[in-house]
Amino acid sequence: MSLGLMTACVGAGPAPMPLAASGPVGISQDGLGYIVDLQPTAAGAQMTVSADAGAMAMDQGLAAKRVADAFCGGRGQKVDPRALARFQAGVWVFDGGCA
Repeated sequence: MSLGLMTACVGAGPAPMPLAASGPVGISQDGLGYIVDLQPTAAGAQMTVSADAGAMAMDQGLAAKRVADAFCGGRGQKVDPRALARFQAGVWVFDGGCA
């Protein structure tokens, strides 16, 4: 009888996010208030950017990116360049966190 071992190659992924690094944070940008919420996911992290004054619009993607950059900059990092953004129900969602 032959006994073989199966191994799987697993690519290096993002390091798990400490719980203390997650959660909503208020950011002020160009005189407007925003909330950035960074949460761990199975694939790494998800960051949402919402406006204090109500729903954001689809044409505010650049503003959301700048807010996310300010949030990550406060942690000595930048938005993960692999993070894809999408507009969903009045908020901008970045599939990825800070890197």
